[in-house]
Amino acid sequence: MRQSAAAVAALVWAALLLQLWLTMGIVIGQGRGFAMGLVVYFGFFTVLTNFMAAICLSACAIGRRFPGYRSVTHALAITTLAAAITMVGLVYFLILRHTWKPEGAQFVADAALHYVNPLLVVLFWFWVLPAGTVKWRALPWLFAYPLLYLVYVFGRGAVFKIYPYFFIDVGQIGYALALRNSLGVVAAYGAVLALLAGLKYAFVRWMPPPQR
Repeated sequence: MRQSAAAVAALVWAALLLQLWLTMGIVIGQGRGFAMGLVVYFGFFTVLTNFMAAICLSACAIGRRFPGYRSVTHALAITTLAAAITMVGLVYFLILRHTWKPEGAQFVADAALHYVNPLLVVLFWFWVLPAGTVKWRALPWLFAYPLLYLVYVFGRGAVFKIYPYFFIDVGQIGYALALRNSLGVVAAYGAVLALLAGLKYAFVRWMPPPQR
């Protein structure tokens, strides 16, 4: 289990570093500076979710010596991660991929962050996390991450006047439509969460996960 976690973690970290290099090159090239490059980079749900995946997988690879091991490998954290990174892939495939055509290194980073990493992380979650470890009463906590992200991204937008995605760009479509779109994404996240939970329970019936 540790070897597979380490391999996937390495891929996720590599994709994140590549995207950081690309983003900083664009933003600094536009004359907006290093700090603004970080603001732009850390505004994307894709980047933050892949960071969460990288940290979680690194913890699984290193074991209990990893700082905060229990928190980042808790069933709630890993289940939230599985649903969130699935949304990363789905939203990109259904909505965002039509808005631009990345090439070269950007194509590699794009494919890794939106397709390869989500697939590998979800497969890892299916295999490692035992079913039944997230109780029904804890279900509301699984929505904390996407809701906190929306608070963050709207607050960040109010300060810097930039939004990472066109469907929540208040400057272009207004708060009413941006909030409606956001609630739609959260509802889709809930549907994905329910689907993954159902598939997980079906999965462990014929292939129990290994002991952690």
